[in-house]
Amino acid sequence: MHQPSTPRSVRALRFGALLLLLLLFSLGASLGLMAYALYADSTQQAFLGLYGMLLSLVLFILYRISSWSAFCPLCRGPVLGGSGAQRNRRSKRSLGSHRLRVARDILLTNSFVCPYCNERTLCKTKERYRTNQP
Repeated sequence: MHQPSTPRSVRALRFGALLLLLLLFSLGASLGLMAYALYADSTQQAFLGLYGMLLSLVLFILYRISSWSAFCPLCRGPVLGGSGAQRNRRSKRSLGSHRLRVARDILLTNSFVCPYCNERTLCKTKERYRTNQP
């Protein structure tokens, strides 16, 4: 299993995964609330849906910033952001999305399988062994 070399990489992976899942949840809830507001003709529900959309926009901006720092330590592929590169043919999806699978695995199992190189990575920094020289 591969491991990132710096704690900053691990924080970026976890924070980006959390933001992606929060973004998808808030966007789904906001769209559902807006649809209900149109159906029930309720302006208060519509404003709540609009605030949810604004929250989704802020979460999207934060997600894009944090996903720039989330890389696979082996192939240096952006696991939470798209690069336009071809993914491995054996990489699996979750609900049709490689990013969603990576985010789910990071938060639930503390490891993920890179969709580009198809290698498992543990979200824990490598231990550095230092030798004491006299």
